[in-house]
Amino acid sequence: IFYILGFIVICFSLLFWNKWLRIIALSSVIIGLGFHFYGILLRMIIMGRPPVSTLYESIIFVGLISVLCAFLIEYSRKDGLGVLVASIAGSIFMYISFGYASDGDTMGVLVAVLNSNFWLATHVTTITIGYGTSIVAGIMGHIYLFYSILYPNRKKRLRSIYNNTFGITILALFFTLFGTILGGIWADQSWGRFWGWDPKENGALLIVMWHLMVLHLRVSGMAKPLLFCFSASLVNIIVALAWFGVNLLNVGLHSYGFTDSVATNLFVFIGFEILLCSSLYFYGKRYIQKKY
Repeated sequence: IFYILGFIVICFSLLFWNKWLRIIALSSVIIGLGFHFYGILLRMIIMGRPPVSTLYESIIFVGLISVLCAFLIEYSRKDGLGVLVASIAGSIFMYISFGYASDGDTMGVLVAVLNSNFWLATHVTTITIGYGTSIVAGIMGHIYLFYSILYPNRKKRLRSIYNNTFGITILALFFTLFGTILGGIWADQSWGRFWGWDPKENGALLIVMWHLMVLHLRVSGMAKPLLFCFSASLVNIIVALAWFGVNLLNVGLHSYGFTDSVATNLFVFIGFEILLCSSLYFYGKRYIQKKY
């Protein structure tokens, strides 16, 4: 509720550039974050482990990381953009979590392969932080695409959004790469091999390679800001495939995550993201950039 309220207020704030509305929105999101963090803390105390062992727990944890990461943007910018990202991420992840809490029991018995507080606190936590920062990078890419169409003549602000997207992408690459390496070490201890082309492993590697591709496009000069942010925005699809999509395959050693109930929603999301981001990119490239 507080995330949604913050989103509504910050939209009005950005529309009218009202400082007090931004403060109200920031306060609302901070209250939402407080409840969010308190709920996760209670789960940790009750279960005696990091709250990242099930899909439900990973959703609420990635949501928390996304909001915290967005606050870093707000701390550096102080213009409401970070609040907008935080409210969007918090609202979306809380809504998604409802679907995985419908049976009323979100504190089930821990799967045997996950029964290691050390690896839950290192690999699983690190890779889920990578998910969260990747989502924020994707949201920042969306914001740049929208902003470049709505305010194409505000070059300085567009440049700052572009730089923020670049910085968050580097942060996301670090956590996803480091988390994937830690996962290999855990796999070597548990299953006797560092890498086995398991779908979940491939999904994690796919996120790393996508971030590397996006960063190389910028460093090599092959991608201008609009193309870079378009590519960054599509990382949301890659994360969704690595997070939920691989569970639809029903193969691999990560058998504790199998589910077939998200197929329709997942494919609708992928189609919507491709259509939205592609439309924004080609419209901005064809009409806006030529004009300015």
